Amino acid sequence: MLKQAAASPLRKIMDFILFDEVRLLELFSALSLLAWAKVLLTGPDTLTLARGFGPIEATVSAYFFGAIVLLQTWTMFDRSRHRLDLRFAAMALSSGAWTVIAWELWRAGMPPTVNLNYSMLAAACAASGIWLGWKSTSYLS
Repeated sequence: MLKQAAASPLRKIMDFILFDEVRLLELFSALSLLAWAKVLLTGPDTLTLARGFGPIEATVSAYFFGAIVLLQTWTMFDRSRHRLDLRFAAMALSSGAWTVIAWELWRAGMPPTVNLNYSMLAAACAASGIWLGWKSTSYLS
């Protein structure tokens, strides 16, 4: 009885996390962008980058990243007819944000491991967004 009672909420969580091939990356990207937004908003001096984020203020980048997080979160819970299109747009924006982060870290001369991780995350978000775009226009939707 207890096992069945615990299985239902756990099943709902797993169904949400493993909704499709992209959901886990969406969650990871949104949570990581949220962390970047928090760092840029509360303590941009902790980055100690030589050039920072170029001519854009850290707070502008933080709000932009936060807006992407809100869009990604909203599209994960959205059940409208165009949810795949919205998820595609959110992943495209997420990929762009990770590309900007990776570019700025490359430009600042950070260690290659850091740069490569964010570059791979940008590529993974782009590939996932492409998959969502294809899925929304194919027979799978």
